[in-house]
Amino acid sequence: MALILVGIALGALPLGLVAWLWRILRGAGNLSPRRTLLMLGGGAAAGGVSAYLEAVVFDLTGLALDASQAGVQGALLAMFLFAAPLGQALKVAVVWPLYRSRRITRPEVGMFYAAAVGGGYAASRVVSELVTAPLDALLLVRLLIGVPAHLFCAGVWGYALGSGRTRGRWFPASWVGATLLQGLYEHIVFGRGPGMLVATLPLLAVMGLVSWIALRDASAGPDSRVSSSHRTLVPTLPDPPSIGAVRRALSRSDRPLALRWIGIGTFVTIGVMMVVLALSVYVGHRVGVDFAMADEADVRSSGPLVLLGTAFLAAFPIAGYLVAKASGSGSVLEPALAAGLAIVTVVVVVSMASPQAVVFALAAAPVAFALACGGAWFGLAR
Repeated sequence: MALILVGIALGALPLGLVAWLWRILRGAGNLSPRRTLLMLGGGAAAGGVSAYLEAVVFDLTGLALDASQAGVQGALLAMFLFAAPLGQALKVAVVWPLYRSRRITRPEVGMFYAAAVGGGYAASRVVSELVTAPLDALLLVRLLIGVPAHLFCAGVWGYALGSGRTRGRWFPASWVGATLLQGLYEHIVFGRGPGMLVATLPLLAVMGLVSWIALRDASAGPDSRVSSSHRTLVPTLPDPPSIGAVRRALSRSDRPLALRWIGIGTFVTIGVMMVVLALSVYVGHRVGVDFAMADEADVRSSGPLVLLGTAFLAAFPIAGYLVAKASGSGSVLEPALAAGLAIVTVVVVVSMASPQAVVFALAAAPVAFALACGGAWFGLAR
């Protein structure tokens, strides 16, 4: 009975998140309650359609989203070539009439309506899973973790649809990025063993930070009518930089791009990463951590992965600071590009050795990049 009640609460969670977004953004744009309900209903219908089409296609092809049934390669193909693009395409189909009729006039408006569609979609998929799959605690945990990505990824391309003079210009790139992020996230949550759920933590951290920045900027805009009590979403923490400040930090300064420091920075980042990982292995052996026990089928064995993942992430702010300090750059662009190249190098090398590790590397990549930029910011020449 307790599991059933929790399941009902999970079905209502996406709707509660949409209501929370409404409370924050209702004064920041011309939001309509009727359109919001239409977006929620359309998203729920899209979720039902996607569940039905996935069931039909997977039954015909023998593919599955679960790697234990279709293998890692089969699960990845099913997710990235069918399930993730289908879900995002159906969400876009619900929002598109508002965009075509010019009802999406500002980034926060597009973000909210797209997130509302994502909320309806998530609620529908939660109910579908609860009805069709055996109910247990692990399923409830997966469903709980899976909800935020639907709202966040839809909000990413929704934000691009309403971006002022460039309205819609960044939509294709944002849609592809959101689809890839959704696919990676759902592959970890629903396609792999419970021991891999820890890999969602860095992705959740990125979603939380980006959402915090976007909502703070939207609720504190010049035309906003949001009360001051809602402008600081987490009053006990310092405000993150605005989207504009992030854009300026990543822009080119007056001098040409220092390609030499991008190359040096790449090697510095990889070098720092190897040193920190070696130190983490040494410390792990000293305290009795058995690195051979890591198994995605057992959530209790994720300790070694957490230790190595923490060490992997810790290397990036250190390297970013060192590169920015040594180069004397006025922007974080060179250290950021160096970090990006280092991440790509690591993913390519790891993919040749361990498919399990590459999933962790991809999941940690957004956080690693953000930490490198943060470290570089502190090392800027001022």
